[in-house]
Amino acid sequence: MMIVVILLFFISTASSEEVGTVCNSCIKVNTTCYNVTYLFDIEAPFRNRIVINKLGILRSTNTLYFSFEPRIEDQEYNKVGFINLDNPVNISVISGEKQIMNFGTFDLDQDNGLVYLGGSDGIYVLDTKVNRVAPYSSRGDLIVSLFYKSHVYFIRYGEFKIIKKKGDNFDIIFEMMQVKNFVSNKYDVSVLLCGYGLFASKKDEMVWLSKNSYFRGLTIDLDNTIYAWWIDGIYKVIIEPKLADSRIVRVAHIPSIGALTFDNDNNFLFTVEKSLFRLIEMANTTIC
Repeated sequence: MMIVVILLFFISTASSEEVGTVCNSCIKVNTTCYNVTYLFDIEAPFRNRIVINKLGILRSTNTLYFSFEPRIEDQEYNKVGFINLDNPVNISVISGEKQIMNFGTFDLDQDNGLVYLGGSDGIYVLDTKVNRVAPYSSRGDLIVSLFYKSHVYFIRYGEFKIIKKKGDNFDIIFEMMQVKNFVSNKYDVSVLLCGYGLFASKKDEMVWLSKNSYFRGLTIDLDNTIYAWWIDGIYKVIIEPKLADSRIVRVAHIPSIGALTFDNDNNFLFTVEKSLFRLIEMANTTIC
């Protein structure tokens, strides 16, 4: 019953242009009709107010990783869990066995089956082939954001820079304003969430996309398109050949999204509280 209520909640709050009267579980993303499908509830040791901050999928095993806030009595205020999408029966949670880790951010090395974890004691790495967590870098530092693209990029709490770890070297690749979150596409265009809003940057050029500094997250789909999300839905970052012409547009009105990623077929996956949903493109685009 609760699932039905959640489904009806975000569909009923969409605008009349986005949801039609023929399909009660459909929405439009851009001009394309998508069917909203409930998959399952993620069962984890959540606190009373469920918070899932980030989703990511290890493609080779179709395993969903997610960062969340555990029960208030837990010594760790952030954890990372994972569950197999093909057989979502059991959940595993990564946390410190002998010390407090507070893993609140992560990213995936798809080629090598590695999960890089950022927390209150630096960066750790999970080797999914042997299911072992080991220290990686920056012990003693609080890592607030982490991104992987051939190398690990990260932000330390209180600093105004993005750092790239290349072997034993640490290169500063951005140092202008305090960045809270960031991603970078294959064309080396970075989208940065800062205290002043959302920006796109490449080399020495930067464009201000939005003054909203409260986007809940950033992610990239399998076609290399960058998306952001907020309490009122999904936003697409349109990167133009002339960077100054780039912009951000809301493409779907889905309230209360917790986190967003894309499955192995490039379908939207998102959470509303602990429920996981999928948006699947429909062949008939006239019914919503």
